Amino acid sequence: MRALLIAAAAAALAGTAQAQVPEIPLEALQSAGLDPRTKVEGPAVQVMTGQRALVRLDEAGTPTLDHVEKGRIGKAAADGTETYKGAGAGKVAFALDASVENRQSILKVWNGLTRPLAYQAEITALRGGKLMKKMSTLCTVPAGGVGYETWPVPVISVTLSRFAETPADACQ
Repeated sequence: MRALLIAAAAAALAGTAQAQVPEIPLEALQSAGLDPRTKVEGPAVQVMTGQRALVRLDEAGTPTLDHVEKGRIGKAAADGTETYKGAGAGKVAFALDASVENRQSILKVWNGLTRPLAYQAEITALRGGKLMKKMSTLCTVPAGGVGYETWPVPVISVTLSRFAETPADACQ
């Protein structure tokens, strides 16, 4: 049963005729062991495709969820229209979206802090009809800036952690 649900989710993501983000049955994600919610759990922020998490970070880099929004990242939308606004002063926002046309998943990070912010990302993606987790990158977003990461696979969620101030402005 679990394999059938995962295969159904893979088939939903594989379709490219649509210009919208494919929907994946929640039951398939839950049966595969993924809690399909954008949330903060301990020191990590999990963001699901099609959503954005706005968080505040304390001095130690521990996130607190402010709220969750549904929307589109301009680079992922066929018409280039972005529905999200900036994070706002003192907040950080993480949005995950997919471009069916470009066959890629996109993470956008808004840094509303007065210092550069480094983070680590782990993706949960569909590959061969199965969910897989993979450590992705260690990135830094400049103070008051925006950063992007892209992957050529259907990413279901991104878990961000290890938030820290850093002088560098790059991904590794």
